[in-house]
Amino acid sequence: MTSSELKTQTTENFETALTNTLNNEYTVEDLMRLLKPQDKKEEKKLYREARKLRQKNFPNGIYLYGFVYFSTNCRNNCRFCYYRKNNKHSERYRKTKKEITKISKKFIEEGVHLLDLTSGEDPYYHNEFNRFTDIINEIKKLNTPTMISPGVLTPKQIKKAREAGADWYALYQETHSKELYQKLRPNQPYKQRYNARKNAQKHGLLTEDGMLLGIGENLKNIAKTIKEMSKQQTSQVRCMKYVKQKGIPIPPQKPPTKYSTVTAVLRLTNPNKLIPASLDINGLKGIQKPLKAGANVVTSLVISDSGLKGVAQHEYGINTGERSPKNVIKYLKQNNYKINTKNNLKKYIKQNKNRNRNKER
Repeated sequence: MTSSELKTQTTENFETALTNTLNNEYTVEDLMRLLKPQDKKEEKKLYREARKLRQKNFPNGIYLYGFVYFSTNCRNNCRFCYYRKNNKHSERYRKTKKEITKISKKFIEEGVHLLDLTSGEDPYYHNEFNRFTDIINEIKKLNTPTMISPGVLTPKQIKKAREAGADWYALYQETHSKELYQKLRPNQPYKQRYNARKNAQKHGLLTEDGMLLGIGENLKNIAKTIKEMSKQQTSQVRCMKYVKQKGIPIPPQKPPTKYSTVTAVLRLTNPNKLIPASLDINGLKGIQKPLKAGANVVTSLVISDSGLKGVAQHEYGINTGERSPKNVIKYLKQNNYKINTKNNLKKYIKQNKNRNRNKER
């Protein structure tokens, strides 16, 4: 076979994989092909199709999530996380309910559409869960959609969080390769985490799953994880890129594909779900390509004088104001992105809750 014939065959394989995926008839092999564009022409077409789907299903612009990382204490030793229990380099803090409310009000004033209440698996809250539900109750008074991400919760805790007013439960599997998962999260059963999301859905919460890129995975791991995420009854899916920080045991490893390419394939396989681009990876520069690849949410906005930290990059862009809502809104408008509204997000949440209830019947 000549090089010209090989190139033609490769192009045909890409087109077939793309068509299969757009028709929701894809295989793991199709996704692997899309995750590895052979040239800029293929990559541009992949991203263009992802943007078309975003425009079709989310024509009103980009949502903004305020990141309220209210406790950096954690009982786990996840091998990729800066705030793992045994990392002596991490700054530990636990914000009070009054501080969390003040920060949340500031976020709302600056234009965010959702408040993301995130913490490590802090025993202070997990052992006395009413401490956390008291915070949710207080934040719910602010009339803004609320996501919670406190780690694995029991069915009883999930029910209490929903009754307190939480709309969304974010819990990332990081990978759906069980072998790789065990290397990332020692002493944390894969099924326990998986089932926590299912329990949240049964109790009326929307859910989010996420994957991590650059932790030793291969292309097939990524494709299988995307396929599994697309089958779940989640309303938001994401990809995050691993960033090596002091005190984390996993060495930096070059991923087999780009963060933005994974985002594009997530959009093709999850056309009706929200997909974030995170400021936590590389600030405004880090959201540029994922937005071009079909993301429709910007996450990890942090107000500079809040005393809060990030996760993947615990300090990047916070003190300078780069990750503030005002600055992100300015950036999006300068790059011709429309800013969505809180009311549209509330409608999306209501529609997805109704859909989930009907599926559970």
